[in-house]
Amino acid sequence: MQNILALELREQAGSNSFNRFDYQAHWIVFHMITEYKKNSQFLIFCEFHDDMAKVSDPSNPNCAEFFQIKTTAKYNKWTLPYLTKTTVKRSGQLKNSFLGFLFYNFMKFNSECSKCHFVSNVGIDEEIKTWQSVIEDEKQLKVVDFDLYSKIKNLIKSEFQDMDSNVFDTVFDRFVQETYIYDGELPLENYERVVAGEFFRMLENDDLYTSNSNKILKDIIEDVRKKSKTQIDMPISYSKLVEKKGISSDVFSALKSSVKKISSQTHFKEYEEFLNELGLSIQKRRLLVRTLKEHKLKILDISKLFYQDTNLKILETVDDILMRNYEKIDDTSYLLHEIGKGCKQIIEGDNEFNLPLVEAIFYERLISEDTGI
Repeated sequence: MQNILALELREQAGSNSFNRFDYQAHWIVFHMITEYKKNSQFLIFCEFHDDMAKVSDPSNPNCAEFFQIKTTAKYNKWTLPYLTKTTVKRSGQLKNSFLGFLFYNFMKFNSECSKCHFVSNVGIDEEIKTWQSVIEDEKQLKVVDFDLYSKIKNLIKSEFQDMDSNVFDTVFDRFVQETYIYDGELPLENYERVVAGEFFRMLENDDLYTSNSNKILKDIIEDVRKKSKTQIDMPISYSKLVEKKGISSDVFSALKSSVKKISSQTHFKEYEEFLNELGLSIQKRRLLVRTLKEHKLKILDISKLFYQDTNLKILETVDDILMRNYEKIDDTSYLLHEIGKGCKQIIEGDNEFNLPLVEAIFYERLISEDTGI
């Protein structure tokens, strides 16, 4: 990916339209969920040479796919004239058409550009469907439908008239065989609800509170927005690009693993049985279990750094008191009193931590086999 990591970006500002930008962020997450459900490994980069770039071999990439994500309320379906319509910038320079921008990726990155995608909220006309059906069957459009091949070629050539003819022909033959145009299956009118539905189905866990599930999804979408807006200087190392612009399929693997662990019915059943053995009332048991579940879900939010720090301080305080009072390890009333005193200063002024939560954490710590958070 030498050229992809070295050449200047065409644009970095992202969309000037909030609605389009919001749709774009949601479609990226929607695509990630779809690919993850296929057990695909991938790494995406937000607003990098195009609306989105994706590599399928995150550890050793040598090429990338590029995606344009566009919305329209003007057209019912895309046609070749719409997709190859150019405009003139204030500077007097020609602004490439949608397909012209995709052709530019093949021209600029050569073999490092494996595919290009034009994704929208509407479908395509019969002519483009014919083009797409041929290449999806891995046939040569030049052989199957030469007239359509020539029409597309002439439309693109009008944008790159100064390009050497032999070079243009070589690039175009790759472009026409590896450019995919389709409805992204995310409707413009209720895209937020569709993405949320796919996300909840991916989790496949009925024990999560809907409000907490929504919070996790919003955090992921916000991460896409943030990385889309992050500007970078070129050239850039791959590791720095991953840090600044990248989101991996591992985000869902880690999330599902964590969710499965923290929402285990066995774990909370054992926890409630322990509370019952201590003689706590059913009301208090249920409150503590609910408090602990909500706490575990908050820990998933990596953006809540203050929450994470406070939780760590409480765990360290609990462990310290347990070790210093080992001879009274079975005297939970005494230990709870000491922990309440030890944690009082930590949670003062904190809107998210309180004594019931400290108590819930303390009881779990007594029966936990884990050494970490």
